[in-house]
Amino acid sequence: MTQFRTPGADELERRFDGPVLPADPALTGRPMAAARGVLFQRLAAEQRQAIARRRIGLSAVAVRTDERLCAAGRSLYYYRNQGAAWIGQV
Repeated sequence: MTQFRTPGADELERRFDGPVLPADPALTGRPMAAARGVLFQRLAAEQRQAIARRRIGLSAVAVRTDERLCAAGRSLYYYRNQGAAWIGQV
């Protein structure tokens, strides 16, 4: 089972506000596929935290119909698949 560490408050700040880079600029010295895999794993971990925060504030009925939560789930699915695909290419 893969363990993901929880990012600190400083790490939650986004460093880039554009399209996804070919590799995370913070990860130097890694092969390109490994850097992308780590980037997508980190994005998935952040998305899981965002989903958990969103679900805490909603009732059980509202969770089923919340469109933002559905969109966040789709993003999480994408990030997890991309992370697994890029890690598999190493």
